Formats: sequence, C-alpha cells, structure tokens
Amino acid sequence: MNDQQEDPVEAPVRNTMGNPPAAGAKWSRWLVPAAAVLGVALGTSALVMQMAATASDTGVDDPSATSADTASSETDAGVPDLYAAPDDLSTLLSTIQESIVTIECGDMQGSGWVLELQGPGPDADEESISLDRRFPTEVITNDHVIEECHDTPRKVRATARGETYDAVLYSFDTKNDLALIAIKQTVPALPLSASPEPGWWATAIGTPYGLEGSVSLGNVMNLDGYDVITTTPLNSGNSGGPLVNSRGEVMGTNAWSLVGKDKPQNWNVAVAHPALCDELVVCSEGDDWSWWVG
Repeated sequence: MNDQQEDPVEAPVRNTMGNPPAAGAKWSRWLVPAAAVLGVALGTSALVMQMAATASDTGVDDPSATSADTASSETDAGVPDLYAAPDDLSTLLSTIQESIVTIECGDMQGSGWVLELQGPGPDADEESISLDRRFPTEVITNDHVIEECHDTPRKVRATARGETYDAVLYSFDTKNDLALIAIKQTVPALPLSASPEPGWWATAIGTPYGLEGSVSLGNVMNLDGYDVITTTPLNSGNSGGPLVNSRGEVMGTNAWSLVGKDKPQNWNVAVAHPALCDELVVCSEGDDWSWWVG
C-alpha cells in the first residue's frame, strides 16, 4: 500500500457460473493434490465485492502498513527488503498462520488462506446478499482440492487451531485451479503482494500430510503467466495455501510441483492472485490488486 491512503478498489463481481472449463494439460503436473476442501456450487447469483485494501507497490511501501511489515528486513532507506529473510521470522509466521485454514472434503485435505473482500453491491440478488450475511469471510484454495464437492456444496469442513468453521464453496475456476470459499467465522485476512521479482524470499504455510502449520522456505525463481515458480518445497496438502513474501503479503496460491526424471529440480508453482479476476471475481482493469504477470 502506498503512503497516501487510496479508496478501496471496486473489484469482485462473481461471474455467473456455468459448466466449469475443461481441465488443461496442467492437471498432469500436480504433485500437490492436497486432499481437502469445501464445496458449494451456487451457479447463478453474482456477488459484488470490493477490495478492502489495494496491493502495495514494490519497494515504496510504508513499512508500518501491515502487521507483518515489522518482521521484515530493511534496506538503508528503511524499506523492507523483499530479497532477504525477515529479521523476526517467528513473528511473521505467527501472523500468517492466523489466516491459514485446513480444508477437507470427502477424502481430500488441503489448505486455504483468507482474503478480505467487501460486498455485495447494490445490484446483487437476494440470494447473494443472504449468503454474504451468513458467510462473511472469504477463503481462497485450489479447485482440485475441493473438486469432489462441486455437486455437494455443503459437504465441506474447514478447521484451524482446533476450531471447526461453517463453510461453503461459493464458486470455482477449474481452468486456473482456484476456488472461493465462504465461512461464517471471522478470521484475519492476509494482504496481497505486488508482482513478485525473481530472487524474492518466499514461504509456504499449510497442512501437508495433515500437519497443520507446517512451514517451508525458499525464493521466487521466476514468473510464467499466472505461474509463480519457486524453490519453496510443496507437498500433498500444501495445495490451496499461500505463497508469502517477507512482508507477509500473498504472492499466489500454492498448487503443484514438477517431479520425476528429466523434470526441473525444486520447481514448485503457485497461482498468482490476479488469476482470481478471470472467473471468481470481476476486477477493474489497471487495479494494483490485479497486476498481470504474463
């Protein structure tokens, strides 16, 4: 976020859901099937939402803008260094973990992270308004985590730190492997990152193999379209959790890894958050929040 406070960005209007897009070649690349998640396919109502805060501009943010900023290394100019590990890693990880949710659906289990949106808008239908009132908190995860629940929306279990949340799958985007879940309980949201750069420090937090709160560390290797390629290790159950920079800002949603003979080493991928604008929310062109990485 910039030093000067900007008005909230009017972004998310959920598109009417039709048949999910056909699965692409990416499906064969998953190593992180993350067994878990939620489900609720409301295929008709559109939710108008507004971002509560815009993404920050790389290298020019106020270091006190978010609670995670205080844990970051700083340059000579007093700006947190996104290429370095945080000075106080324990504080940063504790802050991030407050916004991480474990998702379960059928035999699947994965991770999710809370994104703050506001809505619905004045033109929303009654069903959307009612749903928003009942489930005011949004959680992002991977579609492949909640795929089994596409037709059974309420067969979802979302938990964190011993608490079980009442959850529903609001919408999903099969092509970009993303899903939007809503829960009744209030959970703190994570801020969003500007477009990451190769070399940025990165961490993935989630529930691999059922181990809630697991942490892995690495760095951003590069970007390819919506793919944020990182050395941060991902395992089954990390799917749907956030890839976070040294300021505690989400760079993308962890999704898959490449493994096997003749495959790149340490090639782990998160889906950059601007992909949310393709199907799950409607974003205004040029918003800081919806930077394009292609």
